[in-house]
Amino acid sequence: MDRTARATAVSSPLDVWYCEQRVGEIRATNGGDFSFEYHPDWLANRDAFPVSVRLPLRVAAWTGAEAAAWFGNLLPEGTAREAVCGRLGLSVGNDIDLLAAIGGECAGALRVVPKDVPRGADLEDTFEELTPRQLASLLEGGSAPLLVGGPLVRLSLAGAQNKLPVCLVGGNVALPTGSTASTHLLKLPHARFAHLPMNEAYVMGLAARIGLNVAKVEVYLGTSPPSLLVERYDRRVTEGERVARLHQEDFCQATGRPAARKYQQEGGPSLAECAELLARHTSRPLLELRRLVEWQAFNVAVGNSDGHGKNLSLLFDGVGVRLAPFYDLLSTRHYQALDRALAMAVGPRRDADTLSRQHWEAFAEDASLGRKLVRDTVRSVIERVAEAQPSWAAEFAGRHGRHPILQTLPRWIEKNVRATARRLA
Repeated sequence: MDRTARATAVSSPLDVWYCEQRVGEIRATNGGDFSFEYHPDWLANRDAFPVSVRLPLRVAAWTGAEAAAWFGNLLPEGTAREAVCGRLGLSVGNDIDLLAAIGGECAGALRVVPKDVPRGADLEDTFEELTPRQLASLLEGGSAPLLVGGPLVRLSLAGAQNKLPVCLVGGNVALPTGSTASTHLLKLPHARFAHLPMNEAYVMGLAARIGLNVAKVEVYLGTSPPSLLVERYDRRVTEGERVARLHQEDFCQATGRPAARKYQQEGGPSLAECAELLARHTSRPLLELRRLVEWQAFNVAVGNSDGHGKNLSLLFDGVGVRLAPFYDLLSTRHYQALDRALAMAVGPRRDADTLSRQHWEAFAEDASLGRKLVRDTVRSVIERVAEAQPSWAAEFAGRHGRHPILQTLPRWIEKNVRATARRLA
């Protein structure tokens, strides 16, 4: 695998594609920002959709912060971004050249590619299978998984975790090359946070057990320590076994915020603002609003303080707009070094350990929701977690043995939901 590729500066616009159709183009501006303009053919298409609820269809170009925030949110963050930029010879703040290098396989349905890259219909599905030695090399390389392979591998995933978009070919993990769509995410172990994939596997499984709509996950034993294989909810297998991309945008994109402002205390979306977004833009607002409350109540139950604006998304599935299946659910309380305050406050309160019925009612008021609806939904989640937790812990142990994550996490969750239930009384 070629690990020495370097990006070149963008001298021409980038094309934005949806399947075989050119949606628009991105141009660099003199101020170091960039603009996005819809293509005339896309505007004339009866089935055209806006790339964002913040960027409706129009002839005039979108410039400045609105366009930059949306497309910038497709890119990696933090140390993952630093590693990719270092390998490409790019400055960390160079969004447009980074998009040119790795924007061919992003979250959602759109591909961002240089002018000379073929559109999706021009290439057959192609893969590069990862051998056990290559997987081991990825683990040793820290952030290397975010960019591997030769010039036909163009992979970008937002977020700070080490994860790789992959396909399963004959049960083996493979990299999609060219315009081939990935079907899964391989989330790799983290050097700083022990057993992170197993933590997420446990919590996501618990969420599914109580009936939350979550992405499907399974523990992947092809790495040591194990990784997590996540089925992409923004992909759909069509007739002929081709993989179709579904459009989506996270809540930072949908509210016009850059990734650096994903946390509420740093100017990111609040829970009430998320509720307003769902009320305005989803096809079945009441259902989606209830799901939002369930999401935050579950975060409180399992000790997940990292439920920020990039961990919620709108999914455009061709039928309507809905809240995407939940993802990135884990217990951050398992790690002493992480902030315990909620990423999104409930009413005025970020401290989950002192969250009471009054704080949930304050949120209901802020979000123009019925107090009883919010109270009943929160109580239902807490009760379901308490009921499901013992059997799920036993089932997880049956699958994975007495893993270290089982030594503390189940007991902590059981204790926490009892305390939470008392505060809701």
